[in-house]
Amino acid sequence: MNSLFSLTPSERGPIINTWEQKLGTPLEVCLEISGLAPLVQINDQISKAQPVASDPAGIKPDKHSSVSGTVIDVKKDFITIREEGTRVAPPADFSATDPASMLESLRRNGIDIRGFKHGFTLIINAVPHEKGMDGHRFLIEEFPEIMVTGLNYLKKALSPKACALAVPEGMNWSIPGCTVHEIIPVYPNSLPELITKAVTGQEIPPEVCVIDATTLYRIGRTVHGCQPVTLAIVKIGSTLFLTPVGIQVGTLLKLAGFRPAEHDRIILGGPLTGKAVYSLKHGISTETQAITILRAKNEPTVKDNPCVGCGECVIHCPARLMPNMISRHAEFGLYENTQTYNIASCFECGLCGYWCKAQRPILQYIRLAKTELAAKPIIKDLREQQ
Repeated sequence: MNSLFSLTPSERGPIINTWEQKLGTPLEVCLEISGLAPLVQINDQISKAQPVASDPAGIKPDKHSSVSGTVIDVKKDFITIREEGTRVAPPADFSATDPASMLESLRRNGIDIRGFKHGFTLIINAVPHEKGMDGHRFLIEEFPEIMVTGLNYLKKALSPKACALAVPEGMNWSIPGCTVHEIIPVYPNSLPELITKAVTGQEIPPEVCVIDATTLYRIGRTVHGCQPVTLAIVKIGSTLFLTPVGIQVGTLLKLAGFRPAEHDRIILGGPLTGKAVYSLKHGISTETQAITILRAKNEPTVKDNPCVGCGECVIHCPARLMPNMISRHAEFGLYENTQTYNIASCFECGLCGYWCKAQRPILQYIRLAKTELAAKPIIKDLREQQ
């Protein structure tokens, strides 16, 4: 089997707390606020855990500062803060007992609650999303009480019919209150849609909610500590970093001992579904579980080539779609036409681009089309997926 597709968790390597490292210069965090309204201005003095951006529509989670410091830049998509002092915002309030208020408390404290459904079967996905994205092994093995706290909170807020835990085959992981389902650790079995099928036996069951194990940990930690999400767990190589949200990619790579060369690509996530950053000053998000470096080669990873019609992307698509036709229409801006080929059913596994003989950026074309369609009010189902 191609090692790229193996999802068997690796042995735990060293764990580094970035707050304990000597960086030589004041720490700067770059918080992504795309789609949010900033609540601070340049030169504002802010506390750790203070809200810095919110969604006027009340849908996306609020963003909080992961450090105490001074706001040094505010742009449309990013807020940059230089660490100074040790100020901490007052504790968050999780005293609400009605389901709607409990979920709203999570959203205000940085948890994405989109997709949470009352009365659904809850599946906790503990299978690594991609090879190397297995830092949650540390969370499950070292902080079971935090995971239980998160699960108990969700049980009160969502009243799920049942709770299941999906784990890689051979891993002795469990969470009290969840039935355990072993999943063959081969990509793309880790994706929510395939996890759902493996657990329920149905491809599109109507009442299932899947969340990642790291999300469950964040919920438990937020509720237990009465503090919003300010911490991320990021794996680089074999090293796991406990780090503030927004820490710049270049800082983490330096601590991990990696020196990117010219034309190397830095990926937030894995090589199949991750997203490249254009600057080493790009901050990591709450959801960033790994940083991958794609070393430069004589030829680019993807090329601006026409589709050769080989059909490899169709053969390997687990959703049984036609990525070749979707990408062809997206390439020329014919986004509405992609609906004919059921673009909304694509769960962005990246296998189409991996198998493409022409090395076309098929996944990127699909994501572009989804983004353009989501901006149109008539495409409600796509808008809710963003």
